[in-house]
Amino acid sequence: MIQRIAMWQQRRKEARLRDAFPEVEDPHLRRMHRAVASLPALHHEVFRLARFEDLTTDEIAARLSLSRRQAHRHFVYALLMLVRSMQRQEREGW
Repeated sequence: MIQRIAMWQQRRKEARLRDAFPEVEDPHLRRMHRAVASLPALHHEVFRLARFEDLTTDEIAARLSLSRRQAHRHFVYALLMLVRSMQRQEREGW
């Protein structure tokens, strides 16, 4: 149930970001920027810490006061939401 709400929130944010990042010329990279920007706050933070700051699941869990399992789950859902967002954007011709 909570993940459905998070995915719904992402789709709403994604719709508002349709014309975002015009400075990025590569369409694939522009879709990726929009997908990352559209993630719900906690998913975005976990993804950012894992990919951009190269933290482990244990480090992310400690920093965000989550259990290791919660941190891992948020990261997995973030990846799933990114893939779906990029597929949706490509399908709709963004």
